Amino acid sequence: MRDYTNKKLKVWEDEVVSYFPAKASVLDIGCGMGREAFCLYDKGFKITAIDISENVIEPAKQFAIESKRDIEFLLTNGLDLPFKNNTFDVVIIWAQTFGLFYGEDNKIHILKECNRVLKRDGMLSFSGHDKEFIEYKYPQYLDGKKFFAYANTDCYWEVFTTSEMVDLSQKAGFEVMECKRGMVYKEEDGPILHCVCKKCM
Repeated sequence: MRDYTNKKLKVWEDEVVSYFPAKASVLDIGCGMGREAFCLYDKGFKITAIDISENVIEPAKQFAIESKRDIEFLLTNGLDLPFKNNTFDVVIIWAQTFGLFYGEDNKIHILKECNRVLKRDGMLSFSGHDKEFIEYKYPQYLDGKKFFAYANTDCYWEVFTTSEMVDLSQKAGFEVMECKRGMVYKEEDGPILHCVCKKCM
């Protein structure tokens, strides 16, 4: 049985988790192979995890069953969330998934969807690639706001400044609690930008 939990939460993720209410219901958007979902479940949170790719959802779902972790893994596009209003205490969009929602309209749409499915005073945490760091460290892979991290592919992440992330959050109706650079596992990994927001209506 492959161990999908051999990686811990990143340093910045662990810091953000300290904001979450105990035993909170968490929606993990863009869960991939489930690293964050399994880590958060083991910390006592109730997890619903979604991804657009069946290739990652099915193995994660199978591992959850085999390891007796009660995590709901769902295949969905992530842009239009298949949940009722006021369902979750926390929503996370980690692993820089937010940068895969191309264009401002899509970003505001998904953030508004997060707002909709959050309970009153619910929390949103999302991350993105740091534009200033990528400009300095990997300018050859940057085309405007597009960061092409993998060779010979059209896939890219959009990069951000903290002010852009704050602006998007506020346009979607959130109160920004913090938006800053965070450490991945060690300094040489480079920083990640992340925002922690609160539903304010």
